[in-house]
Amino acid sequence: MANNEFLSKWLAKLKKVKHIEVYAVILLAVVVLAIWLIPTGDDTRATTVGTSKYTTTEEYAHTLETKLNNVLSAISGAGSVQCMVTLDGEVERVLAYSNDEQSSSTSNTTSNGTTNKTESSTSNKEPILINVNGSSEPLVLYEIMPDIKGIVIVASGAGDVRVKLDILKAVQALLNVQSSQVEIFVKGNN
Repeated sequence: MANNEFLSKWLAKLKKVKHIEVYAVILLAVVVLAIWLIPTGDDTRATTVGTSKYTTTEEYAHTLETKLNNVLSAISGAGSVQCMVTLDGEVERVLAYSNDEQSSSTSNTTSNGTTNKTESSTSNKEPILINVNGSSEPLVLYEIMPDIKGIVIVASGAGDVRVKLDILKAVQALLNVQSSQVEIFVKGNN
């Protein structure tokens, strides 16, 4: 009974709070952000903070091709599959910088009573360097992978329209590309 009264009083106080929806959304956003930021053992991002092994564009394309080959060859009727992915640009690395900002202000009063105020500021932005195996390297916060320009898929089962459509739908779902970026061909008997 006492718990019920306490709950009723608490709910009454909660109803009096203005803009409760805003607070609820903020609380929800904090919870989601906290969950997103908690590290897990299966993080698949290319590079994490401070890692000295950088991803090259070729490595990224090869990883995409390997994963596509594995998934698409598992599609019923696809048979043997080979994929080639072309990328638009290079991997962009975002570095950590230290900012050294200094500002000064001087004020002079002239003999006729006017005040001249002079303000100046300088900013020095340098990349943060870390020691990796005896050499200094810039600290990479994250890498931005290039967009996919096109994908060519050669599959032995691509002669079947249903299989070809299944392959196309799988590629679109996996890589978020347009159908105009994907070409699917029947694999020859070489």
